[in-house]
Amino acid sequence: MKMNRRDICLYIGTVLTGSLGIMKNSNAEAWVIDDGESEITPIYTMTHTDGQDFTFVRADFWFWDSKKSIKLAPTGSITVNGIELKGESGLRGTITYVGKVPLTEGELTFKLIRNAKQSMTHTFVLPTLNILEYPKSYKPHESIRVPVKHTLSALGKTTYDMIIRTPQREFDLTSQIQGDYLDFIPIIKLPLPVGIFEARIFKQHRTPLRDISDASKTGWAVASNGKNFKVEILDPN
Repeated sequence: MKMNRRDICLYIGTVLTGSLGIMKNSNAEAWVIDDGESEITPIYTMTHTDGQDFTFVRADFWFWDSKKSIKLAPTGSITVNGIELKGESGLRGTITYVGKVPLTEGELTFKLIRNAKQSMTHTFVLPTLNILEYPKSYKPHESIRVPVKHTLSALGKTTYDMIIRTPQREFDLTSQIQGDYLDFIPIIKLPLPVGIFEARIFKQHRTPLRDISDASKTGWAVASNGKNFKVEILDPN
């Protein structure tokens, strides 16, 4: 159940935001059983990679005021498109729910059942990457222009990012939308080896749950679609 580096950083940052109160007291329990009544903060992550026949999904739940991760009660469950996610230990002893959904495009519906009286449903569309041509080479530390059929969503925020993986480190590039193109710009200018390496371009859409549901005042979802490919790093001289 592998996630790309940027997704992992986002997920860890998300959990750390909710775990600050826990880390101040190492003896405190990181999670509590859902009481079925208090306001709950869901955090959903969906990650698809081109060529795979599934989307990896993750759900975390928080009592935000008390900075506690939530373990669903025996009466509770979380499913995505009817597939129940499995609970496991997450970062610093928190509880996370994960699974693989056999879907490569279209809608992902998270259904949270807390008990017989409390439930909520959120539906998201997996973003379409729509990259028309992938770069074959990269000259450090210039920008890379990539043609794209870009569409804007009325809700949430969409970003594109690129990673070049070398034996020493991963090299990150962020993007700016320029009409029918994306300009990928290096975040940090460090020396890079010459040669052919694996790269990844991915599109992420972040949606605050309050924008799509009256049931959720807090929480958000991040849906990501990416493709791995080869790129040649050229001699900068």
